[in-house]
Amino acid sequence: MNHDLTVKSHILRDHRLAGWHERIVGRWHYRDLVADPAWRDGWISFDTVRFNPDDNRIYCGLNSIDGDLLYRFDPRTGQFASLNTRRWTDRFDVKIHRTLLHNPTDHCLYFGTSMLHDVDEQPHAGGGKLVRYDPAADAYHILGTPAPMLYIQSIAADFERGWICGFTYPAEGFFEFNLRTLTGRMVAWTGNAMMMSQPHNPVVDREGWFWGTYAETRAWDEILTETPIRLFKYHPETRRLVCFDHGLSRRDDPDQLLPDPAKPPGIDSLLAETRHRNDYGFCDSLVFDGARYIYAGTVAGVLCRIDTHTDGVEKIAHVMATGRFPALALADDGTLYGAGGMKGSTQVIRWRAGARRIDGFFNLRDPSIDDGPARIHDLAVDRNHVLYLAENDNHQRSSYLWTAELP
Repeated sequence: MNHDLTVKSHILRDHRLAGWHERIVGRWHYRDLVADPAWRDGWISFDTVRFNPDDNRIYCGLNSIDGDLLYRFDPRTGQFASLNTRRWTDRFDVKIHRTLLHNPTDHCLYFGTSMLHDVDEQPHAGGGKLVRYDPAADAYHILGTPAPMLYIQSIAADFERGWICGFTYPAEGFFEFNLRTLTGRMVAWTGNAMMMSQPHNPVVDREGWFWGTYAETRAWDEILTETPIRLFKYHPETRRLVCFDHGLSRRDDPDQLLPDPAKPPGIDSLLAETRHRNDYGFCDSLVFDGARYIYAGTVAGVLCRIDTHTDGVEKIAHVMATGRFPALALADDGTLYGAGGMKGSTQVIRWRAGARRIDGFFNLRDPSIDDGPARIHDLAVDRNHVLYLAENDNHQRSSYLWTAELP
């Protein structure tokens, strides 16, 4: 369903890029991207977005090789403002990846930095920084580097208890960071020698448990089990790590709570040409409802939920036709929004609390430019249920910020 769907592009940079398929993909090193002015200066992604209820602005974390990583977007004027992260970034801080959080107590934003550099640069790279930004004072405070040499892919925060936990890259680990002592440590390695677990983002429940996924470790056996990607939860106050033998729902699981929403005609999964050709229940997004359920989107496009009372998982529906489901957000009234898709076949879903159906929206195009997002990596929702969609990994042009107003 797309009746009265309004989509609009908001363009920060507008570089047209050429040569991805002909000479870059599978051939270039990162240093080649850095050396090419068009790609170095024009290839940006909106990797994370956050609505700030204090000023009604949207804060945008970028993938940007030049270290200009944080912008504020004013929906009233349609204008972007750089928040000048180059005051403190170094050449390895090129990404704010799924880590932008709002603390309602101190009214600051918290995030981590991630990387793109090659292995030969690792001895010179200090590691991802945990950073606090005060919008009122326009002031940054680098809290620490939880994992030297490694970078931060995603975080979740329990601001009440004073903890941040997150995932590292390129070696996949899970770390804790104490906001009172400003000290951190590695908790566990969550990848293995056979596959990346790439859980994308953790989430914390009301009891202080941080949830994510890990890849089974089978150094004594080269055969994967039927569940190579599994759930875990961790409590930093007790340092208790609970690893489950089950993971998230699969696309082919027959039992589900709701019918699948409408999908674009003639569009099917595009995951066969990626490393996710097998559906192992890879986690693409998590969001907690504040009470009982953690909603999860999987790389295969499944929406499911984790019951934090029982630790069990229920499949809700298959909602993203092409695969990739990295964006989930809850509105103040409990409405669940999600977004994802690949190669221009992007979708948005809405599930109103208590409804017996999930609404699906596709053909996300701004008619004024006759274009739409190639991929959607994150979303934010404001008080008026306007969606802010973060486009990433567009290989033809700079990625844009998009808004969607649903009927």
